[in-house]
Amino acid sequence: MRFRIPPQLKETVTVVRQDAFVRSNVMTIAEDVVCLISPESDLIRLASGVATGGTGWAALLEKPNENIIDGDILRRADGKELTIHRVRPLGDTMVLELRGDEIP
Repeated sequence: MRFRIPPQLKETVTVVRQDAFVRSNVMTIAEDVVCLISPESDLIRLASGVATGGTGWAALLEKPNENIIDGDILRRADGKELTIHRVRPLGDTMVLELRGDEIP
């Protein structure tokens, strides 16, 4: 069973990956990914017990996609790009922790 996102909160995004050798080469990993992007202001990353930063935003996917990995780029319909910092399983779906300068 997949997670249901209310229609008014759904957002359709594309996930791309940059080539490791030629950064201008971009490969599409997943298209028409339905998700809910929400603030995660209390989410803090720890490394050996030391806070190293907060991601600030998370994308809850309506259905999981195993091709998405850390470092991929989530491209929104308005052209803004957010880096996927971490992929976490959540029941039958996934949560993507995001980093980006501006998210409305």
